[in-house]
Formats: sequence, C-alpha cells, structure tokens
Amino acid sequence: MAIGQKLEEARNRKGISIREASESTKIRGDYLTSFEAGQFGINLPDVYLRGFIKVYARYLGIDPESAVADLEAELGAFSSRTKKKSLGSISSSDTADKTESQRAAVSPRPRNRTPNQSQPFFKKPIALFMLGGGFLIVLLVTIILSTSEEQESVTQNLPSAEPTIRETASNSPNSSPTQSAKLSNLHMLKLAAIGPIERLIVCDEGKSPKEFHEYKNLSSGWEIAIPFTFSFRCYSSMLENIRFAVDDGMEKQVSGQGAGNFRWQP
Repeated sequence: MAIGQKLEEARNRKGISIREASESTKIRGDYLTSFEAGQFGINLPDVYLRGFIKVYARYLGIDPESAVADLEAELGAFSSRTKKKSLGSISSSDTADKTESQRAAVSPRPRNRTPNQSQPFFKKPIALFMLGGGFLIVLLVTIILSTSEEQESVTQNLPSAEPTIRETASNSPNSSPTQSAKLSNLHMLKLAAIGPIERLIVCDEGKSPKEFHEYKNLSSGWEIAIPFTFSFRCYSSMLENIRFAVDDGMEKQVSGQGAGNFRWQP
C-alpha cells in the first residue's frame, strides 16, 4: 500500500480532518493533502519532506521509520542529485544564477559614488555638534527660567521688593548688627522665634535700593537684632511663631496664622 493511502486511511480511522491535523502538527494543510494523494513533487527540500512525513506518521500512530522507508520506495532509487531536484531542491537555473553571482563577487564592478558619499566627512560631525549645542542652549534656558520662577515665588509676598535679594545672616542666634545707629531715622528691630519658622524675610524699606535679610529653618529660641531705616516689612512662613520689638519698646505678638506679612512704620 502506498504511503499516501496509509496516511489517509489512518487519519480517517481516527476521525480527524486535514485542518485538525494541520493545527496539531503545525504542517500546512495543502502539504498534508499532497502527502495523502501521493504527490511528493512539491517545493520542499528533501530534509523537510522526510521530517514532515515522520511527524505526520507519528501523529497518526504509524511507525515513522516505516513511513520514511515507504516514501523512499515510492520515490524510486534515484541518485542523490536526482532526488534533490525531484523534491524541489536547487534547479539548474538557480545553480547558473549562483555561479554568475560568484563570478561577479570575484571580479567586483567599480561602484559609482552617490552624491551623499561624495560629501566631505567633516559635515556630519559639524551637524552633530550644532544639534548638541542647540540642546545645551535649551537646557540652560530651562534652568534659568525655573530659577527665576522659584525666586519670584519666594518674594511675591513682598510687593515692594527690588530685583536683587541679599542674604545677610545665617541661622546663628544673637547676630550683631553691623550698621551704625547714629542717625535719627535709624531704628533697631529685634526678632525672636517662639516656634519653628521655615523662612523669614525682612525688608529695610528706608534704604535705596531696599535691603533684604533672609533666614531659613529657624527653631524656637532664635533671636536677632537688625538695624533698619525708617520702616520695615517682614514676611514669615509662621506668623504665630514670631515676636518683634522696635528700639527699646515692648515685645509684640504678630496677628495672623500661617504665612503672611507685617509692617512697622513710625
């Protein structure tokens, strides 16, 4: 019995369709149909044909080696070259094309340079350099803008502030004033923290340009004395935690809760 007939009868006995067999074996349905019809002259190399017959026979419960032997008997005792050609291997025309390609590889034709290849090599690095420079410019502009926005958010509670802010003191308590208090419009501001204050800004409004003193992360018990001219404006992130006195006057409590401003003028 021919191998194709054996395959078809085994599949029918199991009640399996070509589609089900194709999905289970992962072999194309048209290949399985050709196998069962005894048509092995399909475009498949010898190694694939043998492998597919083995897989399909094993799936249907037929001895794979016996199925391959039946396949060899049916194909006939051809030479190795004839077998490969009958099983869809490389044809004579393909061989001729391959030989022509090999000859071309041995004697390569001169290549014509394209317009892009003839351009100087240094233009590409220049383009890359210009692209990198543009990226650095955009990055610097972004950093400057973000820094300006942060500075503006810090000083927006002081509407009369000048563009530049000079931080003149640290968080150490009992800092000594450095200006003379001989003039009649010169006063002394005493500040004290009775609780934590994240940020404190004092503006000397009598000076031109205005002078700013900024302090950060103050803790309870912090004190300082600052000379100012005529009037001052003060911003505190915690108004309820700040106390102040002017000259030798009594210490006063600032009204308000949270962040805000207070001002003194004679």
